[in-house]
This record gives sequence, C-alpha cells and structure tokens, in this order.
Amino acid sequence: MPASPPDLAGVQAALLGAIGGELAIDPEALFLAPPSGTAAARWHVYESGHVTRLVEAIGNDLPAVVRILGPAAFEAACARYLRACPPRSHDIGRAADRFAGWLAEDPLAARLPFLPDLARFEWALAEAFIAEDAKAARWDDLAAADPESLAMTEIATLPGTQVIRSPWPLSELHELRDVADDEVDVALEEKPTTLVVHRHELEATWQAVSEEDASFLESLGSGCTLASLIDALGEDAQAAQVDELVGAFRRMVDASILRVLPPVLQETAS
Repeated sequence: MPASPPDLAGVQAALLGAIGGELAIDPEALFLAPPSGTAAARWHVYESGHVTRLVEAIGNDLPAVVRILGPAAFEAACARYLRACPPRSHDIGRAADRFAGWLAEDPLAARLPFLPDLARFEWALAEAFIAEDAKAARWDDLAAADPESLAMTEIATLPGTQVIRSPWPLSELHELRDVADDEVDVALEEKPTTLVVHRHELEATWQAVSEEDASFLESLGSGCTLASLIDALGEDAQAAQVDELVGAFRRMVDASILRVLPPVLQETAS
C-alpha cells in the first residue's frame, strides 16, 4: 500500500501521461497491492489494452483512412494523436473527435494531403449514425398547408447533418475501404466535391449537392423560416432568387434531410 497516496488529480494526470507514452510511472506507488500478482503486471495489461482499444475504436470510425495508411502506420498515427489529444469523453466512441484537425498538422498530411478531409468526412458519417432520432419532413404534408403557413414553417436540418466541402473526391476515397490493392484507381486532381452527410432512417449516408443547396442548408443554422430566408435576400431580390431558394427547399425535403413543424399542423394538433 502506498505510504502517502497522491491526490486524485495527480493520479489522473499520471495515468493519462503513462497511457499516452509520455510518462513512466511506478504502479506500486499508485495502487494497492492486488490479491495476486503485482500492481506493475496488472498496470501493463491495462496500459497496453486501453491504447489498443482506442486505436480499434478510432479505426472503426475511419475505415478508409486505415485502409490507405495500413494498420501499422495507422496505429503509429493514433499513438501520436492520443498523446496530443487525449480522449475528452468516457465514451471511446468519441475518441476520434479531433483526429481530422490533428491530422492536418501531422507530417502525414504533407505526403497525403487529402487525408484530413477524408477523416473529417468519415467522422461526420460516424456522428450522423448516432445522431438523435427525428422525423424527416414530407413534401405531401407541407403542400397541404396554405402558403402563408408554409412560409412561417420552422425549418431545420435533421440531427447529424453536415455539409462537407473538399478539393478531393471524398466519396471515391471512402470506397477504397473495400477495394483490393490491384483495383485501386482514383484520380485525385481537379475533382472537388461538396457533400451533405446525414442520417436516413437507420443508416448514415451522403450525397453530392450543388453549391446552392449546400449554402441553403448552411443558412438554416439552428432553424429558421422560409419567410426569414426570403427577407434576408433583401428588398431588391429578384423572383429568380426566390424561386432558387424555394427550389433548394423542395430538393432538400425530397432528399429527407429537413425537419419542419408547420404552424398549421401545430394548430391542428392542439
């Protein structure tokens, strides 16, 4: 038993540093003697096992990144990442939450410049998969409302929806996770993509969208009405601009990306 156990914050800092490979600790000074074996032996199992589990969790969320780097290089990258960005959550499923941002500053990005955007895309898919359940709007329901009520309808994207812009062909790179080495053939140059990642029923998915539709989704923020979006166009807005906005609204409803709650339906429900 340690003669004078350190304070809790000190123990936590020591354990985190040891797991990240930055510190060497004396387990006998931190832990009570176990019923059998030694504290050092038990600590070694936890130290190596915890890192391995984190690498597995990160790899589950970034399968194409793993495929492109290879297991050994990916594990080495994860070791560097975990030292720089220790997990902030008890949920190991959140371990990759800063991987894309960290990767942009890692030497790997100099050799594989598309990798940070690919990691950002795959993490967006992981977040969409566990996003809160919400019912997508249906155009038939909206069309039944009178125009004034529809204009005042609150619009928002479904939870987990993200717009991803990249100069790289992210969807093609993502598909490499299941492609054999001799079948890899992806042209990287001059293939920018704008994707919207979202959850459709029980599946995280994505689709390519135009810049107009991407801008429309981003303009929604945490929620707004069609009337406010039209007002934001200004007094000199042309009819074509309004038609374009309404068209984007219709396309995103048809794509099951939006959730709305028309006032007319609220009144009926009450």
